[in-house]
Amino acid sequence: MTIGEILKAKRKALLMTQEQVAEQIFVSQKSISNWETQKTYPDIDSLIRLAHLYQLSLDQILLEDSDIVKNIKKQSELKTMQKLAIPPMITNIGLTLLAATQHWWGPASIQALIIILISMFANFIPMFYFRIKVDELANQVDKKKLANWLIVLYIVAVIIIAVVILHFLPNLFK
Repeated sequence: MTIGEILKAKRKALLMTQEQVAEQIFVSQKSISNWETQKTYPDIDSLIRLAHLYQLSLDQILLEDSDIVKNIKKQSELKTMQKLAIPPMITNIGLTLLAATQHWWGPASIQALIIILISMFANFIPMFYFRIKVDELANQVDKKKLANWLIVLYIVAVIIIAVVILHFLPNLFK
């Protein structure tokens, strides 16, 4: 028996409508319908409320249909990847501001500018990696989108290299 079948059978055994169940566990009627038809799966909080309402153990619900366990793991990993994508993005924003506002703080040495630019480029790699993983986990893998991300990464690398070369060029002819 799948989880959708279990949920539907228990709801009918208790002579409840989808709307009544939805009110009891604080979700929409559409969510109940989607769970029963297996278009989506309930999150862990909803599963706990359903188990309590239907007087079932979580084992009875989860062990019957391992797809829900896989879905819970996938959702957990998706949230983790989304969180891991934030630090490189914040770091790049800070490094960009630092590089762009050098004239306010006093010019940085060539070495400092190179380190800033290399750090920015190095941060783009995990940022894109986590973005791609989020897309994969959300089942939104699109080869065209992936190619676009790689083009952006390439353009950023070319810009960083160009800035370094333009910064060094005047000093080479002194």
